[in-house]
Amino acid sequence: MQKGFLPSVLLASLISLTALQGCKKESALGIDNDKVVKTPYSFYAANSEGWLINTNDGETFSSIFPPDGYATSAILTAGKNLLFLKQNLHVSTNNGKNFNPAYTNVKKFPWQSSVYYCLGQDRVYTTSNAGKGIAISSDKGMSFQDDINWDAGIPPVFEVSSFAALGDNIMFAYSNLNNVTFRKDNAGANWRPVTAEGLFPVDGPSYYLSSNSNTLFLTDYAGLGGVWYTEDQGVHWFRFGQGELPFNRHWNCAASPTGGQSFLVGTDSSGVFRVQNGTFVASNVGLEKNMSIYSMAVKKNVYKNDVTRVYVFIGTNKGIYRSEDFGVTWDKMTSGSFDGKYTAAY
Repeated sequence: MQKGFLPSVLLASLISLTALQGCKKESALGIDNDKVVKTPYSFYAANSEGWLINTNDGETFSSIFPPDGYATSAILTAGKNLLFLKQNLHVSTNNGKNFNPAYTNVKKFPWQSSVYYCLGQDRVYTTSNAGKGIAISSDKGMSFQDDINWDAGIPPVFEVSSFAALGDNIMFAYSNLNNVTFRKDNAGANWRPVTAEGLFPVDGPSYYLSSNSNTLFLTDYAGLGGVWYTEDQGVHWFRFGQGELPFNRHWNCAASPTGGQSFLVGTDSSGVFRVQNGTFVASNVGLEKNMSIYSMAVKKNVYKNDVTRVYVFIGTNKGIYRSEDFGVTWDKMTSGSFDGKYTAAY
């Protein structure tokens, strides 16, 4: 009886241990926390025919708004509202099922940052043909008015061409016509010029702003004047080394995956270039040769263990690509009917 009892006890113990180990794999919070997304991203892109698509994981795309024959040059979300810029600026309150005109006097530029939502100020800003060149919305893009809050002495002939904001929610606007940067410290403040010291980008018709939490960037769309950055809110500007970034080709889009001098530029017919040790290097692993990059967006997933993963999306002439290593390598995310030329991404 004892001889039969001991093996039974050992067998029961092994079963219990196996059950406990299996239970641990299923219930350990540390195992699940890096797989369960607490704050997912939402990525939108539109192609040259105006078709608007969306994904929350970068792998499964859905159609949001059908093609209408009009290319989209910018996409934006403000709260629950979705905006896109075609001939005019349109807004949707039902995730793209229907769009209504929001502003019809937009001054068009070929870059994403001509329209901008500043979360901290809860304002949508767009370039405009009216007033001093800025229209503003205080109702998340439903309606717009001329922004009349300016310091005295602003030139009578004036325009604004792009916007960006820093992590402290200070808004910045840049005028190519006047070669001046302006700042707006809060929603009720005036726009006032930033006095630059030392070197500053030369006059040119096609610089556009972009930013991360602590750095502003100016990129020359024409591919001539270089890429500049400032880490003190526009007072001192420095130029990145040209490196492999080609001249005389459109630098269509730009983004900063992380803080500081992390920076990517998407070009016409030459792919992507990233800043490495202060100078641009080609960053086209995973891309086809001579690809055109028309749009770029940075997205983040925050997991239950508060780990943040950064993804960079690019809209190209061959579909949507994504990078999980800040733009060093790329994977194609679209296929079949979702391939095409994507002119806007957000």
